[in-house]
Amino acid sequence: MMNILSLKMWFNLYPGALTPFFQYALITLVVVFLAMTVLVKFKYKQNKKTLYAKSWLSLFNFSVTGLVIGIFMLFFTYETVPFLSARFWFLIWFLIHAVWGYSIYRRLKRLPDIRQEIEKRKEFNKYIPK
Repeated sequence: MMNILSLKMWFNLYPGALTPFFQYALITLVVVFLAMTVLVKFKYKQNKKTLYAKSWLSLFNFSVTGLVIGIFMLFFTYETVPFLSARFWFLIWFLIHAVWGYSIYRRLKRLPDIRQEIEKRKEFNKYIPK
């Protein structure tokens, strides 16, 4: 456990291959992003003209980006490319996706309020003469 907390482990430019556990964990993460990409694309096509279209599209972009970066990380760590398989790339990838996921979550959390506002506007406009 101490190896994970050391700066030498995270910023070593010649880190070597991943252990089998972490290799399988990275493969699993890539498969999860692949499944998420397919599912979200299907849901986006279903809800193209709804209030949720932008949210589905941002989730699709999130999952495609995670899938592509994950495949690259998997390739570079498997081939032990010196600079591109450095462990700090995993930290950068995690932090960027965490911030991006949080912004998507905040947008999804606001959707019920937006829906209520649209319903109130429709109700109000019903009584306004045209």
